[in-house]
Amino acid sequence: MCIPMYSAGIIVEFNPFHNGHYAHITETRKLTGCKYIIAAMSGNFVQRGEPAICDKWKRTKMALLCGVDVVIEIPMPYVIYGADYFARGSVGLLDATGVVDALCFGSESGNLQEIIEAGHILAKEPAQYKESLRIELDKGLSFAAAKGAALEECLTTTPSEGLLTKPNNGLAIEYCKANILLGEKLTLFTTHRQQGGPSATAIRKALVAGDNVGDFISKEAESILQEICEKNKLAVLDDFSDIFRYLLYIDSKQHLGEGLDNRFRRLCGYHSKISDLLLAVKTKRYTYTRLQRAVLGIMLGISPKDMEIYDQNGGAQYIRILGFRKDAANLVGEITRKAKLPVITHGAAIDKVLQEGGVAAKMLEQELMAGDVYRIATGAGGGYRSERGQRVVVV
Repeated sequence: MCIPMYSAGIIVEFNPFHNGHYAHITETRKLTGCKYIIAAMSGNFVQRGEPAICDKWKRTKMALLCGVDVVIEIPMPYVIYGADYFARGSVGLLDATGVVDALCFGSESGNLQEIIEAGHILAKEPAQYKESLRIELDKGLSFAAAKGAALEECLTTTPSEGLLTKPNNGLAIEYCKANILLGEKLTLFTTHRQQGGPSATAIRKALVAGDNVGDFISKEAESILQEICEKNKLAVLDDFSDIFRYLLYIDSKQHLGEGLDNRFRRLCGYHSKISDLLLAVKTKRYTYTRLQRAVLGIMLGISPKDMEIYDQNGGAQYIRILGFRKDAANLVGEITRKAKLPVITHGAAIDKVLQEGGVAAKMLEQELMAGDVYRIATGAGGGYRSERGQRVVVV
């Protein structure tokens, strides 16, 4: 029997919202007994290094119509810089609300004990892990493969199949690590992600191809997506090709390093689309997803030095509320009172953060610019810093 939680957090992208996400929300309520669910969601760009198929406001509306009570935005720099950053940024953000008791994430494993043990190893980095990691790296393995092998060496029990290779398991372990480094403030739960309907990737491909996906998404999400499709507004990475090719020549070395920078520039003249260019640049050392994230770093002006500054100053610098259900308005009020960070719900709050300057202003400026880039590439209306006037979604 679970101890009822006041608010449970989930970390999501909803790109787009589908039946698997609905099941996650339902299981989160069942496992935690929570009164409210707060979703920390990626904005207009997602962790795979791609633009979201539709903007964050539409995805927020899908989430609220399908059972989430409040949606807050994971700051864009922490979305596009790899799983460890994504986990630190999102777990820290949920804790900073001051009202989240629990975190429930999906995993292919479904075994919370082994996931937490792996998270402890990554958080504490015992001598055995460091030595195993060094040995595996010396064999020429990629960092991800070497990390998996070192973790397996350090676990006290034989890991379940896919624990160290499946994507949701990997994120789950990083969430546990982030929570441990925070002082284990959140009670952890996991739902068991099993094979069933198509993945979000498959649904995105079907939507772009014009195929019917009604069997795999809720009626509410289908209605929103249908309207977007009718206007030909589904976003794909190649929409950003001209912006990227221009910025590649302006300033890319701080994002790529000289060797990779030269490879991108040399091949850019032969490929007009980002997708074709990435296939040409891709090597055994540089995976496609890693290169996609590098592309976003260039387009959105996020450098490794920026991430160092953000990490040194505690990660997320503000809590931006994208939307809430009317019957959860009191929860938004509690967040405003109890939060450890400034809470943004309207344009005046954006102005205040920008006027005060410092690290928070820098992060928010980059977020606003990312919104402008997304709108320019997708042909959406709105001028400079249009997000400043965007209203919070309320259903």
